[in-house]
Amino acid sequence: MNESGQSHQEEVTGLGADAQPDLDVVFSNFFQKVEELKPVAKPRSAKEYLQSNRDKIIDALSKGYTYDDLAQLLRDCGFSISASTLRRYIGAVKGKKGEALTSVLDSAPALTSAELSDVSNSAPAPTTTEPYQSQLRPRRRK
Repeated sequence: MNESGQSHQEEVTGLGADAQPDLDVVFSNFFQKVEELKPVAKPRSAKEYLQSNRDKIIDALSKGYTYDDLAQLLRDCGFSISASTLRRYIGAVKGKKGEALTSVLDSAPALTSAELSDVSNSAPAPTTTEPYQSQLRPRRRK
């Protein structure tokens, strides 16, 4: 109760203690205000920065740098990250150990429209009629 004898609910809603607010009015006002809200800038995470520049990191890997090298470079720039976290953020990049990666664009040969037409008109690849049998063996019981 305040000095005038009204409860907090009466002050906020203008309704008596026993009266319930009209939910249609309340939610109509709420959703109208929600629609009027302006977008709020969301700060980007380190993961988003790294993933949006994935091609640059892959390019550095193709030049012979390792995830350890790139993580150290990031630490030198003021951001602490482990090589394994950097690798996880970037995703799987295939390449043999010790072998420089080729650029994603360089590794895929371009097909002409005639080659694409030949591929789409060709017969499907042959399939085997032998049933698939798993090479797994059952566990030994102890």
